[in-house]
Parts: sequence; structure tokens; C-alpha cells
Amino acid sequence: MLSLTHRAGHLRTRVKIMIGLGALFGLGLCLSAALVVLGIGLFWGTREPAVGQQPTAGRRPPRTLTLVPTLTPIPSDTPSPAAPPTLTATVVPTATPAPTATMTPLPPRVTPRSAQRLPTDTPEPSATPVPRFAFAVLENDQFPTNHPDFDVYIAITDAANHPLSGYRVIGSLGTAGQVESQASAGDWTVNSGAMQYKAGNLKFQSLDSPVGVWTLRLVDEGGSPVAPSLELAFDPARPSWYFVLYRQANE
Repeated sequence: MLSLTHRAGHLRTRVKIMIGLGALFGLGLCLSAALVVLGIGLFWGTREPAVGQQPTAGRRPPRTLTLVPTLTPIPSDTPSPAAPPTLTATVVPTATPAPTATMTPLPPRVTPRSAQRLPTDTPEPSATPVPRFAFAVLENDQFPTNHPDFDVYIAITDAANHPLSGYRVIGSLGTAGQVESQASAGDWTVNSGAMQYKAGNLKFQSLDSPVGVWTLRLVDEGGSPVAPSLELAFDPARPSWYFVLYRQANE
């Protein structure tokens, strides 16, 4: 029994050795074949193609040596140009400048004082004199009303607030003409009423006055203006009345 086992193991060893030798032999054959194929490729790659045969694609064409002929210079019958002639410098004499005349400046011309034109002094424009009136307007009040008359209650007093007589008021409204009041009294003769009480000594009135701006002038007995003119607007749609206080200036 042991002898059979020993033989079987020995047989397996021999089989392994033979397989290894066979593998090595096959590897050697493959390497030999590869070397042969490589040699054949090199041989065909270096072989020159036949005359008139185009080189196969992938092969390098053979190198052709081209002989370049050597050119021998031919002697020329044309003589070489002669050396240029030497230029001789000629000294040109320098011209002597002519003497320059010296100009003597003349003294400045003096204009006689009598012939000189003196600047003319321009006179300053004279200021327009502001007229001085005997009366000044101290009050100019406006109050609403409900009737279409243009009413102005006027007080004309001296510096102590005493009413003065003999003065009139002239009012004009564009092309509507003008209205002249009666002369003022020396006492408080008119008043505006209880709601807006104003006392005076003269009343200027224009019944059913049209719309516009009235210009009032206070004049003395001779008709000369004694106070600045006043402009008072009137509109029948929104009627109103006025109160004016003229105070005499201190002398």
C-alpha cells in the first residue's frame, strides 16, 4: 500500500517537471520567432525598390547624393574703375561787413499843457426830489360789506388828532371818470357803524361802483395834493369799504 502512494507522488513530480520544461521550450520558440520576424522586417525596410517602383507606404525612401558643380570665375575684360580724383579745397576770402550807422534816438515830444485835453467831469444825475406832503397816511383799513357802493370813511386831523376842515378827496377810476367829495368838517361828523366803528370828518362815496382800482388824492382848498395818492380796489362780487386816516405832519 505504501509503495503505491510513493509511486504516485513520484509520478506527479515528474509531470510537473515535464510541464515546466515544456513551458520553457515554448517560450524559447516564441522568442526565436519574434527575432526572425524582426530581422525580416529590417531586411525589407532597408531593401531599395526596383527602378520605376514607388516606395511602399511606411518605408523610408533611400537617400540620394546630389553633386553640386563648382563654378570657376571667368576673367572680365572690363578694367576696374579708377580711383576718384582728389578734391583740392579752395579758400574763399571772407567779405568784410560794412560799418553800421548808429541811430541816435530823438528826445520825446512834449505836448504843451495848453494843447492837452483834460478829462471832462461827468456830472452825476441829480436825484428826483421826493415831494414833501403836509399829511401822512397813518391808517388804511378794509372791511367787508353787503352793498355795491364804494364807500371810504376819512379822518383828516392835525398832529393832536383834531379834525381839520376845508380838505377834499378826488377819486378816479380809469375811463369811468372821477368823483369829488365835499369839503371836510372841523368835527367828527361821519362814522362807519357799530360793527366796525370808525369816526371821521369826511366820506367819499361812489354808488354802484364798477369793478376796478380807485385812485384817491387829498387836496387843499386850492386843489393842490397834500398827501400821497392811494389805490383802493373794489369788486361788486366781493364788496368792501375802507377807512383812511390822514395825520398832519409836525412842522
